[in-house]
Order: sequence, then structure tokens, then C-alpha cells
Amino acid sequence: AEGLTLARSDNQSGFRYVGVQPECKARPYAASLKREGKHIHLGCFATAEEAALHVARTPEGQAAAALPRPMTADEALGQAEAEGLTLARSDNQSGFRNVGVQPECKARPYMASVWRDGKKALLGCFATAEEAALHVARTPEGQAAAQAAAALPPPMTAAEAVAQAE
Repeated sequence: AEGLTLARSDNQSGFRYVGVQPECKARPYAASLKREGKHIHLGCFATAEEAALHVARTPEGQAAAALPRPMTADEALGQAEAEGLTLARSDNQSGFRNVGVQPECKARPYMASVWRDGKKALLGCFATAEEAALHVARTPEGQAAAQAAAALPPPMTAAEAVAQAE
């Protein structure tokens, strides 16, 4: 009726910014969020949906509901190709440079970040490693990393290294 969207999550409550407090039998769903670095408690509610409604009425809840649909790996690779971007590969857990994995975040476990002015800048959390790498590749830092990686010679096999040493 209010034109709001309840932002889903893969947490226990099923909704973003809504936690479960099983010890509170009458109102086990707590709605809370962070605003300007401060914890804001919106209240405890009988249902997860009611708690999510209170969250949806906040600017933070509306921003969470406005997040785009996650891209599949193939969609992200296709988009990178369409934009002429190179996703910088790595031998880390995600397979991509500047993309980390947070296994506790089931819906968006891939975290993209770059270093800017000596500080780590978080670009966001994504459903696939390829989507996270696409966001890294769109930054000047990501483009510079891809160019540097492309300039490196391909890795040698063990036999090639031995032959080169001899």
C-alpha cells in the first residue's frame, strides 16, 4: 500500500537489517541498521515482515531494496567484453584480483575493493566473483592492474624454469 519493497536477505529472518532474537518469544524480530556510523534500533516485532516494513520505511531500507539484481557469471563476462574491459585474474580464492570471499554472506559473498590514496575503498559485495571483478575493472585502479598484468610474461612451467636456469 505504501509502495515499498521489503529487501530480502539470506540471513535467518529472510530480510535485510532484521535479526532474530529467539529468547524474545512475543517479539523475536529486531529491526536495526547503521546510520552515519551509529547503530539505530527500530524496534522488536512479532513477525519478520513487520520488522522489514519498518526497515523499508527508512532511507537505508529503500536503498537496500533498490540494489540491482545480481548478475550471473556469464552476464558479467559478457558485459566486461561489451565494455572492452579485462577482468584481472588471480590465484586467490575468488580467482580475480581485488576480489575477496566472505563465505558467511551467502547472497553476495564476493567483496570487491581497490586501494585509493593509501586506503582500501570497498566497491560492494556481489553474487558472483565475475560481477565483483567487473566492478573492479571499471575503476581506474582496476584498469591499471589489468594493464600491468597483461604486460607480464606468462608464467613458466617447472621444466621451462630449469631449462632457463641451465
